[in-house]
Amino acid sequence: MNDIPNTERSLLDREPCELAPHVTRNTELVDHTLSRAHNNLLRRLFPGELERVVYDHELEQIKTGFDYRQRLLHMAVETKLQAVEEMCNHLLVTGKSEIRRERQEFFAGQSLKLQAAMDECTDTFNQQIDGRFQRLDNLRNDYLRHKEEDRLLKAVEQFHAMLEELAAEFVAIIHEGISR
Repeated sequence: MNDIPNTERSLLDREPCELAPHVTRNTELVDHTLSRAHNNLLRRLFPGELERVVYDHELEQIKTGFDYRQRLLHMAVETKLQAVEEMCNHLLVTGKSEIRRERQEFFAGQSLKLQAAMDECTDTFNQQIDGRFQRLDNLRNDYLRHKEEDRLLKAVEQFHAMLEELAAEFVAIIHEGISR
């Protein structure tokens, strides 16, 4: 028995030699009790104290086995749920970043379109206003020339204020975010 490594021998085989008779006796008692409890119909119908102890221990072993399997199943389910949750979080993060990228591209494109439209409107407006300012010299009445000059200056101020307001509103729309 000493030539077998400790890892390959059972727990009972590794007991000190002094305990060997007790271990053997215990094994014989358990075997005898189990054979009496299982092979005798009368003992199964009317168990004695010893059979009840054996039955209680067998029942406890079965309960322990069930509890162990239930904990394993619970751990397996929790692990699967955690994996699914992590996968969903990954998809959500990737989806959000894709939406953000598309949103930024969209607003950048819209900003370019707005800037081009504002430039075109400004060029047209400036040409018209410049022509009107040149025609001011043709007016002979100083009062009319002064009033028309004030009106044109006011139109220029309003036009540029409107452009600044449109640009500010566009930026405000971008910073609003998407809440729904």
